[in-house]
Formats: sequence, structure tokens, C-alpha cells
Amino acid sequence: MAIDPTLRDALSAVTTASIGRALERAGLRDFAPANLTRRSSTTIVGPAYTLRMVPARGEGIGDLATAIESVPEGAVVVIDAAGTGRPLPFGAILAGRLSSRGAAGLVTDAGIAEEVGLPVWSAASAAAGGLTLAGSWQPVCCGGAAFHPGDIVVCGPDGIVAIPPDLAEQIALEAVEQQRLDLWLQREAEKGNSLYGLLPPDAAARARFEADTGTA
Repeated sequence: MAIDPTLRDALSAVTTASIGRALERAGLRDFAPANLTRRSSTTIVGPAYTLRMVPARGEGIGDLATAIESVPEGAVVVIDAAGTGRPLPFGAILAGRLSSRGAAGLVTDAGIAEEVGLPVWSAASAAAGGLTLAGSWQPVCCGGAAFHPGDIVVCGPDGIVAIPPDLAEQIALEAVEQQRLDLWLQREAEKGNSLYGLLPPDAAARARFEADTGTA
């Protein structure tokens, strides 16, 4: 599940908004979870290791220990809690073990009340009730977004996106160019130039962008 270091660096250097626009141009939808609280200022990039949890009807937590012990180094663990916001069982303990295993971070629509020593994006508050493990390494829905095992997950200060691995290089290149264009557009606006022709950039604006930045 290792990610090429060059690809990781490229995805770490751009905003998730730029990546999102590139994903939309590729025809993808529902790649960005909503309503998750960020507890880290660090941008993380890693392959998705998915777990699916459902409300417990009195059962135990399932074989959660085996699932956690199977998480590979560098993975972003994505836990689907069925949008319940219920507390992640033993959240601080699980996060501690994930950190010691070298996981890059944790994304979940479960609630985590404790402060944990791992980059975490989670539900803002924990509702009453428990959760039990229902499956692992399968497609899940977390925060209204689709995550497939092995997706490249990018978590940053401005959001989270899931990238199909076969599109990752293409999306990274497009996102780098998108961010360069976005920064140029921002500078043009700050200079006092009208937004007409800038949003969206017309042919004349793109020609000026290419001339100013040396791109073609």
C-alpha cells in the first residue's frame, strides 16, 4: 500500500480544494466527507484502510483488535460509523495503537471525545449508544463520501478528499496546475482587476496567466 514519495509530496503541496476541482473534471462525485471536525493542522496523505461499524444492539465491539492490528504503516484509517456520531469504542486506546503502528491518521464519522496523539478528523460530538465492527477492507461511506480500500486519502486544513489510485498521478498533476492558476487569479484580484473574465478565467485571462508564469 506504499505511495510513491513524489506523488505524496505533490498531493501534500496542494489544497484539497484544488484536488477536488480536478476530481470533478474527471467526473467523480462524493469524494469529500462533510461535517467532520479537524484536530490536526498537519496535512496527511496515505492509502485508505477501511472499517465499517454499525450501532450495537447489545453485542460487543466485534474483532476490533484484529482489524486494528492489520492496519499497515502509513495508512489513513477510515471508519464508517453509519453517520451516527456515536463514540468510537476505546477511541484513545485505538488511536494510540494506530499511532504506534505508524498509521498516518484517522478519519471517522464516529465521535472521539478524548484528545489522541494522532491526526484525527471525526464527528463533532458523540451521541449516545455503542458501535460494533461489521466489516473491514470494503467500500464504506464516511461523512457522506465514498471511500474504497486503497484510495489515496488527502487530509488537510481545508478538508478531506479520496482519490481512486488509478487516477492519482493525473489528479496530482492537474491539482498542481489548478493551484498555480488559483494563486495567479488571487493576485490579479488583489491588484484590483475585475472578476469579469477571471471567474471563470476566459481565453484572455489564461493567455495572461501563461505569459506571467511561463506556462503553455
